[in-house]
Amino acid sequence: MNFKNRVEATRRDLTTSEEKIANYILGHPKKTVKMSINELAVASRTSAATVSRLVKSLQIESYTAMKVMISVDLAGQKDQDTDEKLDISTNDSFDKICNHLVKNEIENLNHTRELLQEGTCQGVVKRLLKTDTIYVFGVGASSLAAENIYQKWSRVGYNVVCETDINVILPQLSNATKADTLWLISNSGETPECIYLANYARKNHLFTISLTMFGQNSLVKKANLALTTCKPIEPDVRVGATNSITGQFYVINVLFYLYFSRDFDRSLKAITASRREVENYRQIFKVK
Repeated sequence: MNFKNRVEATRRDLTTSEEKIANYILGHPKKTVKMSINELAVASRTSAATVSRLVKSLQIESYTAMKVMISVDLAGQKDQDTDEKLDISTNDSFDKICNHLVKNEIENLNHTRELLQEGTCQGVVKRLLKTDTIYVFGVGASSLAAENIYQKWSRVGYNVVCETDINVILPQLSNATKADTLWLISNSGETPECIYLANYARKNHLFTISLTMFGQNSLVKKANLALTTCKPIEPDVRVGATNSITGQFYVINVLFYLYFSRDFDRSLKAITASRREVENYRQIFKVK
């Protein structure tokens, strides 16, 4: 994820001084890459300590890494209309649509990969390995990610509860124990139903995993472990939630493969058995 997208994704959580520095950098990127941390503090009329806090808030490893990121952004900068109303226009050609989607998907996956933290992913897998029941919830496009989790983990023998209606999942959660895990998916991290369930989980000491886009959104702050995708490469008014779904599926796939490798023998036995049963079922209706 480039510097500008990181700033926009976390802007509402930045302090006034941090935002002041971020705005200075966005307005003077070429000058910034040549400045020391103290020089940037003077130029933005803040302090070196505040610059360091901004770097941390943006989840960048160091001030030097931030300057490298800005340099890369400058090198790959292209004339684009970032305020476009839609990600499609009248009578777009077949090739233009295909190439546009491929480009965005590749960029989206690369940015999401950069945001994936091994420690967090290992923590999620460790938690799932000792979980009795996984409760998964998402609404709208995020419900597709929830169903993906359901399909994958139920296939390796897990008891997975997947719902899109809060009125249905709440009664089921009332029977959840500390050995269970709630997994909430919301691209924005502000979906009201997810926030309510996160608060319910905290009140009832139920372990919670979140999957949202990058930034200190409400759901991230309430989860025990927070997984993030990059901010979707889509305008606010979207034809379809293409990038957000791709990012969510990528993270889920990484976690599933990581989980499978940590519980290889049992998981392999489980998916082999499930495949055998499906094949047996198909043989019954096989056309001769």
